[in-house]
Amino acid sequence: MSDLRDMFFEECDDLLEVLSTGLDDLQNETSDAETINAMFRSVHSIKGGAGAFGLDRLIKFAHAFENVLDDLRSDKIGVDSTITALMFSGFDHLSDLVDAARDDNDLPDTDGAAVLAELKQTTQNANGGVGGDDDDANEVDSDDFEVQAMDFSLDLGGDDDSGIGDLPGLPSLGGRDDATEGAPHFVVKFKADPVLYTRGHDPALLFRALGEMGELSIEADRSEVAPLESLKDAPAAVSWTLTLRPDDGIDESAIREIFEFVEGQCTLHISETVVEAATEEDAAPNAEAPAAPVAEATPAAAKAAPAAKAEAKPAPAKAAKADKQEAKGGDGGKKSSEPRNNTIRVDLNRVDRLINLVGELVISEAMLRQSMNELPVSANSAVSEAIGQLKTLSGVLQESVMAIRAQPVRGLFQRMSRIVRESSRQAGKTSRLVMVGEATEVDKTVTERLVEPLTHMIRNSVDHGLEKAEDRIAAGKPEMGTIKLEAAHRSGRVVISLSDDGAGVNRAKVRQKAEEKGLIRPEDDLTDSDIDNLLFRPGFSTADEISQLSGRGVGMDVVRSEIQALGGRINLQSEPGKGTTITISLPLTLAVMEGMLIEVAGESLVVPTVALRETLQPGQANIHDFCDGDRGLSVNDSMLPIVDLGEALGFRSPLENFSNQSLLLIEGESGRRSALAVDGIVEQREVVIKGLEQNYQSIPGIAAATILGNGKIALIVDTDQMIPSPGNGNPGLRKGSDLAEVNL
Repeated sequence: MSDLRDMFFEECDDLLEVLSTGLDDLQNETSDAETINAMFRSVHSIKGGAGAFGLDRLIKFAHAFENVLDDLRSDKIGVDSTITALMFSGFDHLSDLVDAARDDNDLPDTDGAAVLAELKQTTQNANGGVGGDDDDANEVDSDDFEVQAMDFSLDLGGDDDSGIGDLPGLPSLGGRDDATEGAPHFVVKFKADPVLYTRGHDPALLFRALGEMGELSIEADRSEVAPLESLKDAPAAVSWTLTLRPDDGIDESAIREIFEFVEGQCTLHISETVVEAATEEDAAPNAEAPAAPVAEATPAAAKAAPAAKAEAKPAPAKAAKADKQEAKGGDGGKKSSEPRNNTIRVDLNRVDRLINLVGELVISEAMLRQSMNELPVSANSAVSEAIGQLKTLSGVLQESVMAIRAQPVRGLFQRMSRIVRESSRQAGKTSRLVMVGEATEVDKTVTERLVEPLTHMIRNSVDHGLEKAEDRIAAGKPEMGTIKLEAAHRSGRVVISLSDDGAGVNRAKVRQKAEEKGLIRPEDDLTDSDIDNLLFRPGFSTADEISQLSGRGVGMDVVRSEIQALGGRINLQSEPGKGTTITISLPLTLAVMEGMLIEVAGESLVVPTVALRETLQPGQANIHDFCDGDRGLSVNDSMLPIVDLGEALGFRSPLENFSNQSLLLIEGESGRRSALAVDGIVEQREVVIKGLEQNYQSIPGIAAATILGNGKIALIVDTDQMIPSPGNGNPGLRKGSDLAEVNL
């Protein structure tokens, strides 16, 4: 049961993601009937799974939620801002209930009570005051209860007074007696596995969705149904044959999408035929004539009724397709539909171990190649060729393994949608979240560690960025503010940007606060970028009073620290009156990176190429000396500070001159630049990152380490700490430079 319970909650995460996507479409007015159907199926599945584990509170709320969704898809209520807001509130509480059940926690009884009452009231209003499922509304007197047999063989929407056609909510659909001559039909054979019922699914809902695609008739096969007294533990025995005359534009893939909801929980076979007009000789004596298209669905039926088979000839253009499906498994006793979900769930620790092993393989390959380079090439040409092939294969293997951990940022973005709603409610503002590029993939570890930074950023955007409704209207903006989250791959990295259409950064107020806190001096000449970067200082806040969202000086400094810990960069741009954009650039994975191998004081170091802008050989640089031993590099009308990497890391004493030093021009998150003085540049290569904090400790100026092909350890330089800022120098480093970049 523990494994099944874990599987249920994993499925809940997927179902909630589908529900969240549908709600976004609903809010953006891009939804259609299938969107609401998908939302309904998600909530219904959660309710069904919760029933298997006795999660009564989750069942009760999901039932009220799906009732409203059912009213939506049956057009009893329309989509407006009130209903959309209710749907989002219902989604938030449903997520809370799932999380609480997962952790075996109990939410306070008052949590979600108002939302539940509003859902029930909406259902009652939609049904003329009937419904809502009050606690006592559906109690049944046991004395009035008696078992009644149900005739499953009726056509859906037929004239009989009992049977599946009378189930609530099923459409009134005609049979196949009219308008079928010469028309293409789809014949669907469906049999539910026992697990389908135990999970709370209802085939009638599937049939109703299928009926919305055209004229549909249903026939039930009860030949395998056992006597009533032996039905206690009997498997699902009823099977159905559904014949659909589809509307224009409906094809087999659209039909399969309906049953994709219960894939793996049923036996399904779909074939396409053209029904020709039946002759009088065939129609009168043969009672099975209405079911003629079904005869071709199974080989057994084809042998038993050759006349019926002759009536249902496949369309010439579709015959090959039908034969292909029969070859895949037309036996009525076996599952014939191809599995469309070809994914498996793997424990993340196993993936991590695999990635570590592949990293060790890459290192071993580099060590082997290094050893081969030290031997005569002519004597080992075949071996050298094999080593080259091994390098290629190990690289492909490494990329493939890294892709296993990659996942879309959709789940992360959808979590932020709730943060926007909650923050807006607390701030007394109205706003919406627009998501772009949700399918962009990034390492799972990266997405997990982005939750807190993005939460801080969104709260700041709502509280500081967006104006009050009256101010927005006065400025000629829509009353509702817009926050946009966008993700994309650029130059081997993932770039995530958060933008708002608010008032932008009030730089005069930022500068005033910075002067009051002693972070800058009144005479300091700061650019707009310099002022914007003051927002990332620890403890800095422009809020005049402490609120639930901000004012405590904890936020953007945490964001920068988290992003830097991920090997990323963050940049803020703002335009007064038009809004602010914060851009985060991150590596696709935390395991491998491109780096420039350098030498400093006899030590091998690696500088990430993502921060590298230019390299200068000894004698190429225009170097200027300043007081206190500081030196600057003149580049394109700018004076960049020069940081002696060996001195900054404590490898050696300060150099008297840099005439024999190579210079690496690097650029940080804020756009500031500096030059690193090194003894020599070896080569550019891909390195496997090995963390230091778990096995040692955090080292100022060092981000991580790697193992070179000769077996030696090389430290990876944290370039952001090598770029001085005004009045800040290089905190934590031995010396470096106290200069900052200036324009000449």
